[in-house]
Amino acid sequence: MGNKFDIIGAPFNKLGCFPTDENTVDELRSLDEHTWVGLSDWINVRTTRWSADITDTGDVEVCAQVQELIDTNNKEAALSLYCDQLKSKIVSSYKQGRIPITIGGDHSIAVGTVQATLDYYQKQRNEKVAIVWVDAHADCNNSLESNLHGKPLAMLMNQYPHNGWSVEHELILSPKNIYYVAVRDLMPNEYQLINELGITNYGMDKIDSLGFRAVLTQLVETLEQDFDRIYLSFDYDALDGSIFRACGTPNVGGLSAREALTLVHALATSPKFVGVDFVEYLPELDKEGISKELMVKLIDAVWGFRA
Repeated sequence: MGNKFDIIGAPFNKLGCFPTDENTVDELRSLDEHTWVGLSDWINVRTTRWSADITDTGDVEVCAQVQELIDTNNKEAALSLYCDQLKSKIVSSYKQGRIPITIGGDHSIAVGTVQATLDYYQKQRNEKVAIVWVDAHADCNNSLESNLHGKPLAMLMNQYPHNGWSVEHELILSPKNIYYVAVRDLMPNEYQLINELGITNYGMDKIDSLGFRAVLTQLVETLEQDFDRIYLSFDYDALDGSIFRACGTPNVGGLSAREALTLVHALATSPKFVGVDFVEYLPELDKEGISKELMVKLIDAVWGFRA
């Protein structure tokens, strides 16, 4: 029996450098004049023609209380409330034996997706979970400066001691369980924290030095050997920003489309793979629809289709 997948929309674009009220997931779902396929149509193709089990469960909307907290500059509280709602939906997916594919939204939503995974597998089942963080940025800024979308890993590791933020002990993400891929734009405090905590970093410099295939092989072998479960968090800006610019923080020199597809497919076909989030893609900045086609293809790679 093949894997069963849930699409979960998390259109929370409130805490990045390009905040928007636009529903990025709806834009990804639908056809338009620029793209030959939308996600909803492609789900229909895979379910009716290829017998895949894929359900679009709809969105976790930004409720009035979350918006009010943002409007009054209580951003940590807003993120916590939204992520609690998102977490509940993801845990429900896990309980039904399905693999959640969460589509954001800015990268702060990973506080919810990763905590749901740690709750279900680490806390409830005492299983060791690896978090593969594919991103141009380290997202472990533990200072008050800058936006919360650059801080989810610091928050998940309980390394963000500001504005009352804290993480339940059993849900703290261990730095030893984090694997960066494609990072190339670090803040000084992030560089220091990564070294202090010993986080594994397959940055673009290492990928250039060793070669993409060697890094991927090494990563997969480590994950298969040392962990019970694998969760992937994929930020659009991990891609080469000289081509793929449909986000608030495009960064030149990242992964090619082919490398990204190979990476996602390699991780998703592992029997230990349990879920993924795709974040930071902004359709309103994708005028020709090139990135939309790639996003749909990346999701298709999670379902197991790489051709």
